[in-house]
Amino acid sequence: MQQWLYGIEKYFQIVGIPLAVIYASVLLIWQARKRSSAFDAWYSEVKISPSYSAKRILTIALMCIAVIAYFYCYSCKKTIYQKASHEASFLHMIVSFSIRVFPYFVAGCVLAGLIERYMSKKNRWLPKSMIGAGIFASLLPICSCAAVPFSYSLMATGKIRLRAVITFMMVVPVLNPFVIAFSQGVLGWRYTILRIVTIFALAMITGVLIEYFLGERTPDDIGAGCYFCKGCAKSGAMKHDAKSVLDAAYNLMTFLAPYMIIGIAIGAAFMVFMPPFIVGKYLSSKFIGLLLAVLIGLPLYLCSGEEVLILAPLMQMGLPMGHAIALTIAGNGICLSSIALLVPLFGKKATVAIIIAFLLGSLLIGLAINYSDLYLSTVF
Repeated sequence: MQQWLYGIEKYFQIVGIPLAVIYASVLLIWQARKRSSAFDAWYSEVKISPSYSAKRILTIALMCIAVIAYFYCYSCKKTIYQKASHEASFLHMIVSFSIRVFPYFVAGCVLAGLIERYMSKKNRWLPKSMIGAGIFASLLPICSCAAVPFSYSLMATGKIRLRAVITFMMVVPVLNPFVIAFSQGVLGWRYTILRIVTIFALAMITGVLIEYFLGERTPDDIGAGCYFCKGCAKSGAMKHDAKSVLDAAYNLMTFLAPYMIIGIAIGAAFMVFMPPFIVGKYLSSKFIGLLLAVLIGLPLYLCSGEEVLILAPLMQMGLPMGHAIALTIAGNGICLSSIALLVPLFGKKATVAIIIAFLLGSLLIGLAINYSDLYLSTVF
């Protein structure tokens, strides 16, 4: 079975040509509409808007393709960083990266549509506190590409404080039941507990700071918290006029598609020119190695426990625990494709703040763990 799946990959180079053309066309039209009012008026006039039935059919078709892509990745057993080390051409990697990201992107938009249509009307189902949001996040098996639209849908309800939304968004790609069990089985309890505790602490601190400094407040919100980021697209992405979950999911997917394409293209280029297998090659036990783990881990696309497979042999060879936790948080918490989605939904300032939080937070956490290990080893 795997040999047959591997055989399909030899056509990725060919498939990458029309896929790249489609991506380029979408981006060109998107930018032309933003920069030229005349082109936007002409495009709006000639554009054939799909009916509600057509949107539903298209969304169902995309969901079916996402399921096929997910099971292909699951059955293939070859992670994205393994592909980067062997088939490092841009066209090949853009197809591989698209297949890898697409299921989670669709899942995130569908879940966001579900919240927009139903859960937002039933307050008891929504997590209100940061701890509740973190626990809820740790139960969902989704990555950062799905976490961003899902988190935005929580914020767009106007019923969950911004600090809880940020906590959810930062925890959900790092923790889920499978990854927790997988981490414990491969790397042990200490790594697993540190993974859980550190991401909760970083997410909650970041949530409080972003809400305080970048939250959008009105006179009515004083004393009651705030529910939106300054500069977020709260009036554009979730229109609140969808007729069904599928309609809401379609609207969000079309809104985010250009940003997702940008993220895929940058991620594929990153894999080609600086593939993640060099993380294991150049890490060291010193501060430079920790900094390298964070800087390279931040733009990587790691999902479904891939970092555990990277870390297992490295930790057996003496990789410090702080390095491992820093790479876990930076590599899982955010990646280039999810950064592209953050900007239109949460605004540029909040996006920069979240990136800095992952960068500095994972670095400081790694340093704290390494120095505590060093101190304990000298004492005992």
